[in-house]
Amino acid sequence: MEMVFLEQQETSQDSRLKYLKNSLIFFLICVSCHSKNDEIEIESSLNEIKTPAIEKNRKDVNFKLRNGVLHYEKIVYSGVVKEFYDNGALQSESDYFQGKRQGSFLGWYRNGTQWFERFYTKGFKSGIHRGWFQNGQKMFHYQFNTQGLYDGFVKDWHANGILEKHFNFVEGKETGSQKMWNLKGDIKANFYTVNGERHGLIGLKKCVSVVTKTVKND
Repeated sequence: MEMVFLEQQETSQDSRLKYLKNSLIFFLICVSCHSKNDEIEIESSLNEIKTPAIEKNRKDVNFKLRNGVLHYEKIVYSGVVKEFYDNGALQSESDYFQGKRQGSFLGWYRNGTQWFERFYTKGFKSGIHRGWFQNGQKMFHYQFNTQGLYDGFVKDWHANGILEKHFNFVEGKETGSQKMWNLKGDIKANFYTVNGERHGLIGLKKCVSVVTKTVKND
């Protein structure tokens, strides 16, 4: 009888331990799911940021930039900031949220033609940035991730319309084909960047790749 009682007691304890273990696993799963839902909600709310319909002149003496955060009358500013030429023409227009650029930042020349368009996420450059010379020719075309790092291609043009540079980046690091041209369109740099090392024609100087060296040494 005593053996049977002990076996029943051990079985009961095992059952309780199993129950507690399963309850703990269920609790952790619930916490994890809740945490992920919170992250999704935060990300969603960030994507829905809307700049208040307030417009002010950047030359207003009440504007102060403190540690990279824009303040107006000692309060962190959210709204639109505009800059003007001395003739009254609009020079630039930028959206701010909680003291940092959020959304579009646009610029124009004195004659009203567009100079540039840039975009920001929580103060960081993001998306596609483009610029034009006053004659309408392309000036630059950059691609950024939401952390302000080049992520994609980076292009610059000479004022005569000739492509000056075409570089490629992945999360802020040069990766793959990189090329540069002079004003006449002649190639002056043509190389590949692999693991941070450039191989090829760099500024008219040839650089032998690691792969080539390995073959020669063999």
